[in-house]
Amino acid sequence: MNLIAGSTGFLGNHLLLELNSKSEDIIALSRRTIPNLPEKIEELLIDFDQLSELKFPQIDRIYLSLGYPLYYQNVMGFMSKNLKKDFFQVDFSYQLEIARKAKEAGAKSITLISASGADSNSWNYYLKTKGMLEKEIIKLGFETTNIFQPGHLRGNKLRLDIIFADLVSIVIDPFLHGPLKKFRSISVKKLSSSVINYSLSRVNGVNYFEFEDFH
Repeated sequence: MNLIAGSTGFLGNHLLLELNSKSEDIIALSRRTIPNLPEKIEELLIDFDQLSELKFPQIDRIYLSLGYPLYYQNVMGFMSKNLKKDFFQVDFSYQLEIARKAKEAGAKSITLISASGADSNSWNYYLKTKGMLEKEIIKLGFETTNIFQPGHLRGNKLRLDIIFADLVSIVIDPFLHGPLKKFRSISVKKLSSSVINYSLSRVNGVNYFEFEDFH
């Protein structure tokens, strides 16, 4: 049994459909009903503020793709104090608690969607939080820990800042080589396919995946 947290998000929904195409048993964890959900996928509606009281059914794999809605400038490191608090709660606290609950429910494998450049010592609060979460997830000691670090995910929304980020990526990507190549943007279809294929192959230990691994 697979559990996906963040199924209503842009990437999370693609992960859900990709995993479903592999005829896997899936529980979609969400705070609201997911429209057009395939019949065989089980939906688990929860109150994220009551996670401590939640008990998951027996599961084998957990996918973490929760994310607080941000603008491009926030991802680049510009956040107000209140925004930092809300972002940390969703991207760090909620995800870590879900991971703990999944481990208690028997999960052997965890797949975390992080970010390229994630670093717990970064000045960028977005990347700092992502790096902190990676460290805590590893400490939980799953048999398999997959950490994906994609760059900008193209085509997320028809919103001015996202369109701008997409255009910047198209221009800059060809010039990112060597150690900078990991920051290249990626299509959601290519990323979701890579995430599911690698997670189902089940390689034990802590596994990191960057741009060159997405195919």
